[in-house]
Amino acid sequence: MLRDKQKISDYLLFYFWIKSIGVFNPLLFIFQMLSTMKIPNKIRWTIAILTFLFIGCSTNTKEEETNTQEERKNIPVNSLEDVLTNLAPITKTFEINPTEESMLTGDKGTAIYIPKNAFQFADGTTPVGKVNIELKECYSLTDMIAENMNTSSGQRILETGGMIYFNATTEGKQLSVKDGKAFVIGFPKDGGTKEMGLFYDVAINDTSSTWVPDYKMYEAEALQNNQADTTSSDMVEGANVEYPIEMTDDLYDYTLSALLWTSTFWDLMLVGENRNILDFIRDPANVNGEMARELYDNGWNVYYEIKIDKNGNMTDFQIDPHPYHLDDKPANSEQACKTVLNLLKSAPAFDLSTSKDGIRQDWDYSLGVGGNRAINWDRFKAKFRGQFSAYKDKAVQQMDSTALDYYMFSATKMGWINCDRFWDIDEEEKIDFFVTTQTPKNIKVQIIFKDINSIMTGTNKEGRIVFNNVPLGRQIKVIGISYTNGKPTMGVAQTTIDKDGFELTAFNEFSLDDLEKELNRKN
Repeated sequence: MLRDKQKISDYLLFYFWIKSIGVFNPLLFIFQMLSTMKIPNKIRWTIAILTFLFIGCSTNTKEEETNTQEERKNIPVNSLEDVLTNLAPITKTFEINPTEESMLTGDKGTAIYIPKNAFQFADGTTPVGKVNIELKECYSLTDMIAENMNTSSGQRILETGGMIYFNATTEGKQLSVKDGKAFVIGFPKDGGTKEMGLFYDVAINDTSSTWVPDYKMYEAEALQNNQADTTSSDMVEGANVEYPIEMTDDLYDYTLSALLWTSTFWDLMLVGENRNILDFIRDPANVNGEMARELYDNGWNVYYEIKIDKNGNMTDFQIDPHPYHLDDKPANSEQACKTVLNLLKSAPAFDLSTSKDGIRQDWDYSLGVGGNRAINWDRFKAKFRGQFSAYKDKAVQQMDSTALDYYMFSATKMGWINCDRFWDIDEEEKIDFFVTTQTPKNIKVQIIFKDINSIMTGTNKEGRIVFNNVPLGRQIKVIGISYTNGKPTMGVAQTTIDKDGFELTAFNEFSLDDLEKELNRKN
């Protein structure tokens, strides 16, 4: 029996010696040396078993990742979908103990810290067995195009610092992040210095989605529960919304708002300014915050009847004691009325040439002013993210000095997650930009902005590829990928967004390597 055990241990050691040919492994080398030494059989047997357990497990993990890469390279390209599949980033999997904290690293540099007991089942119970983590990293334009990603939030364009897909399951059952818990994601900065935020992918309908900032997810969830078809840029403060943080008074700003005005005030611009009296009233720079709050808290509204003289000045202010709606409460504060009067008198004169119907000096024009309250999103965002700061601090401690090389965020949702910032072009004119091609049905067209790391996928409408609400005059690269006559082709061109649109021509055959190089080439 002892001889049989010695033979088995020798066979195991010999097997791992063969496996290590061509690749020096110090641990195997030590065991090879031990196999030639005269040592007790019991020790030789123990060493052989430990070698099998330690080396065998790590080898299987490595082979699984290598096979996944090779399998993708061997996928035949017979359609546009096959092209995108070949370009798509590989999903990396991890197995963790959910009762212990974990620190994971993706192949493209993503760092993820998971605190212990961070996950739960749908019924609120906590998993105790091994948890499987899926991680997919999208940092290049190739990755984003293959995954059909857009960098937009509603009607606003985003500049991205990278996207990941993160998911957790156990025994095939979906998990979610436990209430009050968060995991921390570190997106590599790669030299970036701009302030970035965390965005989640939210479905609008069966075919489209949008990115929503983490601190506004409560709005998206409320709207989804009501089956509303909208996007984050259209979301507003709602009476039935359940906020994720305590809404203390410091989270609000108080301003004035115009009420029940004569329609003439829509078109009538102020002299020397590209705005009307309604904009002037709403401007926080012209508002006494305490008075605005008094009007808001008391529900007071101040209504004036006004005449406009031939020079465009407002004159003959008379308080209207009878509000237009029975539930309106006219301000019974003399100081409030005086404050509103002084505000209106401080406004510049009207440019009478901007009135479509002309101004009558004997006419009484109506204009009301009330208090308004709005969330200060910078303070709201800081308080929301602050509630998970302990997890972020723990991640930074584990990463030590390397944490400075990452955009660090605490995440409470899984799925597609984006490191983004809004592109500050709100004042620029936006248009719907059209791209035409010779094969509009079997083609995927994207535009890539020259100024920022941002990509948009067009929508096919009546034979044209449409990009909605893009800034006029910006320089872009247009990329079209098609599969025509049994071959993948690509067209690339530089152009400027204009109202005439653009025709993408000169499609050429390509290899997948050529496509990847072209897609990721800097503008």
